Amino acid sequence: MNVPVPVPVPGMVSRTAAAHPGRVAVEDDRGALTYGDLVRRAVSGAAVLDRAGPPGAPVCVCLPRGRDFVVAALAAMLSGRPYAPVDLAHPRRRRRAVLDRLGPGTILVSTRSGLTPRDLDRGGKEFRPARARAAYIVHTSGTTGTPKGVLVGHDSLANLVSWHRRTYRTSPRTRQLHTAGLGFDAAVWEIWPCLCAGGTLVVAPDEVRVSPVELVEFGRERAIDILFAPTPLAEMIVELDADDDIPWRTMLTGGDALRLRRLPRGWDLVNHYGPAEATVCATWHPVGRVPDSGLPPIGRPIDGARVVLVDPRGRPTPAGGTGEIHLGGEVLALGYHRDPEETARRFVTLPGLPGRWYRTGDLAAENARGELEFRGRMDDGQLQVHGVRVEAAEIEAALLRHPRVRQAAVATVGDARVLGALVVVSGPCPTAGELRRFMSAELPGSAIPTLVVPGQKIPLTPNGKIDRPGVRRRLAQERRRSGR
Repeated sequence: MNVPVPVPVPGMVSRTAAAHPGRVAVEDDRGALTYGDLVRRAVSGAAVLDRAGPPGAPVCVCLPRGRDFVVAALAAMLSGRPYAPVDLAHPRRRRRAVLDRLGPGTILVSTRSGLTPRDLDRGGKEFRPARARAAYIVHTSGTTGTPKGVLVGHDSLANLVSWHRRTYRTSPRTRQLHTAGLGFDAAVWEIWPCLCAGGTLVVAPDEVRVSPVELVEFGRERAIDILFAPTPLAEMIVELDADDDIPWRTMLTGGDALRLRRLPRGWDLVNHYGPAEATVCATWHPVGRVPDSGLPPIGRPIDGARVVLVDPRGRPTPAGGTGEIHLGGEVLALGYHRDPEETARRFVTLPGLPGRWYRTGDLAAENARGELEFRGRMDDGQLQVHGVRVEAAEIEAALLRHPRVRQAAVATVGDARVLGALVVVSGPCPTAGELRRFMSAELPGSAIPTLVVPGQKIPLTPNGKIDRPGVRRRLAQERRRSGR
């Protein structure tokens, strides 16, 4: 579907402020910030930033979630500079690495060094917005652990905003919950479609954003009607089986393979897929049923996105075949900030297909309904157990069908490639033998864990995804302790 690209995000937010200055834009622990005050402060901040560094230099925003962050990010875009969020929950060394990667001339906005939010309020009332190609930079670790800055343009951000507003019917009545860590590009998705529609962004406190029970309670108190939850948290919310208490009409999820054993009643759950290099979201799937595998599809491309599955020789896979996901179209990022070599390696051309394509390193297959089904990562989505490749998501989905297993994550440990499962259970923990009998009807023996470790919770990254190295460490500790 070809849809005209709308005006950039700063223009859309400014239009709302001009028409409805008294409407509430952000609610946080300091109260309400109106659209008029949001744009007034952002215009002032843009003037300060314009004097603080060279044209187009990134603005590194090291602030907590809330009004000051939104003001600083909007100010950066109004000044013609991409904003680069830094998550305060990340280790100090990681934050330092991000700032170093942004390069000379970077303007820092924080509470302790560089410019402060109070400094941004001293720029005056007049500033002519500057035009720029880049909107923001979000950092991913990739396979090396070194932060890579994904440079996203205004056109692809506006495409995401426009698609989201049409698809999820955002309006001035929308109350969007903001839970994502600022280093996770899902925060981009929470903030800008809501503010471009004239809705209210409600900032969840840190102690609420990671608890399914408290999220439901907070959402009810604040009349939330839409939110994003990282996949593990979304699974826990569904498992609460508290549909009568759910206040929202729609929950968006993504970031990991979604594993379900029940379908929510009375509210919509929508699964998404997309790397940062494709501006947060490239495919979507309203979950209308739970397939026998327990793994809902990642669906079809959003407006402006193109998807092709490619075999190892660079050719499109035959119908039903598994191939590497390549993404193209208006959703693509501009590339990697200050890294032309990596940009050329990951953003490629394909024989017989026009335009640029991003090599995701993810695998998928198209089912009979034309929906994409996720098949894991080329590097770590598949596990090698005694020479046999098995899918982590498939094993975890099977574990979750056991009546006492509430959460699960698997990994291989040790040189012997033992397959282990870290599980959160209700009641006594199933033994490895019990799980083998339960799972043997649907999985081969090589895909059934021989090491089962109970835990209070599954370790998660600051972005809310399953912390696979953390799972592996926990399993290895238990294996050493027990001598298995």
